[in-house]
Amino acid sequence: MTRRTSHSDRVRPEEVRARAGQLLARYRPLVDDWAAFLAALERPRPTCIVPNAARTDAAELADLLADACAELTPVAWAPQALRVPAGARPGVWWAFLAGLYQVQEEASLLPVAMLDPQPGEYVLDLCAAPGGKAAQIAMALGRDGTAIANDKEGKRLPAVRDKMKRLGLLNLTTTVHDGGDYPLAAGPFDRVLVDAPCTSEGTKFRTGASYQASEPRFQTWIAGQQTALLRRAAQLVKPGGRVVYSTCSFAPEENEAVVDQVLRELDGALVPVAAAPAGLAPAPAVRGWGERSFDPGVAAGVRLWPHTHGTGGFFAIALDKPADAPAPPAGVPADLGTPVPLRPTMDTLFRSYDLPEGTFDGLQVYRRGDHLQVVAAAHRPPARPRPVSTGVPVRRRAANGEKPSTAAAFLFGARARRNVVELDAAQRDAYLARRPVRPDPAQLAACEARGYVIVRHRGVPLGCGFLHPGPPPEIDSQYPRAWRLG
Repeated sequence: MTRRTSHSDRVRPEEVRARAGQLLARYRPLVDDWAAFLAALERPRPTCIVPNAARTDAAELADLLADACAELTPVAWAPQALRVPAGARPGVWWAFLAGLYQVQEEASLLPVAMLDPQPGEYVLDLCAAPGGKAAQIAMALGRDGTAIANDKEGKRLPAVRDKMKRLGLLNLTTTVHDGGDYPLAAGPFDRVLVDAPCTSEGTKFRTGASYQASEPRFQTWIAGQQTALLRRAAQLVKPGGRVVYSTCSFAPEENEAVVDQVLRELDGALVPVAAAPAGLAPAPAVRGWGERSFDPGVAAGVRLWPHTHGTGGFFAIALDKPADAPAPPAGVPADLGTPVPLRPTMDTLFRSYDLPEGTFDGLQVYRRGDHLQVVAAAHRPPARPRPVSTGVPVRRRAANGEKPSTAAAFLFGARARRNVVELDAAQRDAYLARRPVRPDPAQLAACEARGYVIVRHRGVPLGCGFLHPGPPPEIDSQYPRAWRLG
């Protein structure tokens, strides 16, 4: 069979560098060391892991991962994030597969740090896919808050849904709508993030990258889309609320110029504020470009440059809505269906795994066909646009009885006292690769008979398995095929 030729096969590295230099040459006046800048573009961007705040923190996570990586270092300006060494693959470490963290490029932590979402708030990520920043927001809000992850393309939402289930984001709803025309009836929101679609110049210029998006015609078109998104965000945020606008582009046309245009149009409806996180020394925003001078408020924006910050290129600015601005009408919450009683609906789980009372406090259960879906009780998504997905599945009917979902095991497995099996490292890896596990009899001390069990490693739930008592005893892995190790 003939292998399809990829772009990186067709383009030699020296051609890539030459093309990058041509397209980026217009930024020379903004860059203090051009050679260092071009060299930095070819290096891998630093990767960070962000702990799942509902289940762990940076210190505990570093301890759990000590065998996989002993060189995790806190990010100075985002101390709950841990930077991994160059060349590491945190997306295949067992704790990632167990839902204890998500992986992000370091620069991408900046927008949510400047948005500063607070527990209990109502927050919109207007351009959310693939969902890393939406997940950050949802984890910061806690179960009393509501996060909405919107994207214009429905086909991009499965990546967000995947994060919802793996991280147990019970306070997040996805929607599909053009962000530039997002229904005003969905608001008002406490905070709105506009991490806008862009030319991605700050992240893509490495060997084999494509450069079509940096052509002037595309930049002009995308700037129009970005302006519409920021304009709509200003209408969706409540008085006293905050909008953060960000891109991973170097182009002033996509960054300061967009903010400048919206500030002039809205005439005081948004006020730029200094919001760079403590410990970060960002580069200043661009005050003007070509013959155009920008609104002085644009100076509140910050930039990250690859050669000075060791990250991808990024721009972000925080804009607050004055507290005395006219208040828009409150939106209508969505009807998620008729909730089912927590008891006796969940009695099978409580009995099978001897869960303590209070395990599901603050949660609500809905029936979706053969599945039960669990959602934070305080979660209030808007009626429009129609919610696409909310909460995570907790169990479903199966041929061998009621099967807990992997997401459910992540949620309550640490509290299970019956039908739970602690695995060693080799058994853990076999389970995560969907291979059968052969437990010792001592490991089955808390198990009663044939059926579904919760499997853990170092007290951390990995998911569920099906126990065949034997002899010899064996556990069939029920870990999701799409997530499996290897």
